[in-house]
Amino acid sequence: MLLLDAKGLVKSFPKAGGNLDVLRGVDFQCGSGEAVAVIGPSGAGKSTLLNLLGALDWPDAGIIHHDGRPLRRQRREMTHWRRHVVGFVFQYHFLLPDFTARENLLVPVRVVKEPSRADWQRADDLLAAMELTDRADHRPGELSGGEQQRVAVARAFMNRPRVVLADEPFGNLDRTKGSRLSDLLFALRDREQSGLVIVTHDPDLARRADRVLELTDGQLRRVT
Repeated sequence: MLLLDAKGLVKSFPKAGGNLDVLRGVDFQCGSGEAVAVIGPSGAGKSTLLNLLGALDWPDAGIIHHDGRPLRRQRREMTHWRRHVVGFVFQYHFLLPDFTARENLLVPVRVVKEPSRADWQRADDLLAAMELTDRADHRPGELSGGEQQRVAVARAFMNRPRVVLADEPFGNLDRTKGSRLSDLLFALRDREQSGLVIVTHDPDLARRADRVLELTDGQLRRVT
């Protein structure tokens, strides 16, 4: 079943003397529980595509469907999309420095409601999945870079999103830490049965996906 289905996405940005056409009628699909890697040269528009899929930005043309329903440019609908349909992992963890690891996981919940006992338990379960049980009460400044990014991955799954969007999620980690976090991410994806879209320059990470797409000259083409 198609989870995300984007058709004809067009996006350009102003530049001196005209516009820079980044996406030129891109079609993109991600099935339920599927992992899709998007590769391509720097500046090709990979992060732009991810921002459109996550409703952090809006295309100049084209449409995105979730479970057959179109995403419309309405504040309430886009807010619901970002809170409940998609989860985000960025290259930098963006953790709140005064909150513990567990409290950082509960931030997406607090946007919607006061966390329940079940929410606290889920936060602990996700930290355990990231092998961070003994670090739950530590603040980001007391964690290593790899541990901080593990918290960020766990936070992305907190609200049980249908799909997690990851933009160079291990770009700031060395190969050993990145490989271990990749193992944990895919194990959590399997457990949660979420879709996963990864923008990456790492060929080893891309090969772990079910499909690899390359974005060049504003178009996507399948690599594997």
